Amino acid sequence: MADPVEFESEVQKFRPYLLVLARGQIPRSLQGRIEASDVVQDTLLEAFRKQSDFRGSNAQTLAGWLRSLLNYNMIDAVRRHSRLSRDVAREIRAPRSMEESALGLEGLLIADQSTPSHHFANEQRSIQLAIAIEALPATQRDAILMRYTQAMSIAEIAAAIDKTNVAVAGLLKRGLANLRESLARSNATDFGNKLL
Repeated sequence: MADPVEFESEVQKFRPYLLVLARGQIPRSLQGRIEASDVVQDTLLEAFRKQSDFRGSNAQTLAGWLRSLLNYNMIDAVRRHSRLSRDVAREIRAPRSMEESALGLEGLLIADQSTPSHHFANEQRSIQLAIAIEALPATQRDAILMRYTQAMSIAEIAAAIDKTNVAVAGLLKRGLANLRESLARSNATDFGNKLL
């Protein structure tokens, strides 16, 4: 992707995907001080500045490279806004955590990833899923992100958002139903029926 305009266009397609990952990574204690959209914007700007460093040739490698940039920007944001800026455990956990978040998001998808075309199709589905998640009501979006990107239990989510377990289960159920409906409407090649 040598053409800067083409590169920018491809990178911008990942904005919703990165936003969902970033939202899932901001520690609860820093959510008032760190904005996911700011971290994503920094990541995209860095990607544009470092375009010559990108060595991949497809959406899958671009997604991995952008996740890596997002991961480092998230670590920096947490470090800047945290009183414990040299917490080694946080530095070690965050890179693994970003990959786990991406896998959790992709875990909402049931897709065979045995061929390059399946990898590409899954990357496109991840982008569509991220767009659909961003369109959900905030409480449903937050519950889904906590469940699928942070692997929190229903009880943990309930404690974090000050709701009952039943209320959280309802948020998850309605959120997943809304995702199915949204994805089916967007003609995501029967993608809406593949959510958990």
